Amino acid sequence: MAHYQTEQKKILLSYLKKHSDQAFTVEQLCEQMKQELDQNLIPGKSTVYRVMPRLVEEGQVKRFVRGNSRQFLYQMICGDHCSRHLHMKCSVCGKLYHMEDEESEELLLQVMRKHRFQVDEGKTILFGQCESCGQEG
Repeated sequence: MAHYQTEQKKILLSYLKKHSDQAFTVEQLCEQMKQELDQNLIPGKSTVYRVMPRLVEEGQVKRFVRGNSRQFLYQMICGDHCSRHLHMKCSVCGKLYHMEDEESEELLLQVMRKHRFQVDEGKTILFGQCESCGQEG
C-alpha cells in the first residue's frame, strides 16, 4: 500500500514539474491530469488532497490563496534556487515570474533596514498584473 502512494506522489510531482509555470486548484489539477494522462496512472482526488499539504511542507510546492476566495492554488517550486528570491504572480493569467536574485536581495534589504522586518522570501509572493495582461485591459 505504501508503494502505491509513493507511485501516486511521483506521478503527481512529475505532472506538476511538467507544468511548473501553472498554478492549479486540486480540482483543476485532477481534471487536467484526466485529460492528459493514462486513466490508470491518475491519482484520485482524495489522494491529491492528502498529498498536496505534504508537498507544501516538504518545500516542493507553493500554496497560495486564489484572489479573495477561500480556494488554494498549488504550483511546483523549481528547485532549491526558488526559495532564494521573490516571486511575482499575475492575478489575471496566473503565471508565476521569478524576480532576479539581486533585485530580491536589494528589496528585502531595504525592508529590513527601513522597517527592521525580515521577510521570508520562500513564503512570499508579490501579486499584481503582468505586462501582457496589463496591455489587454
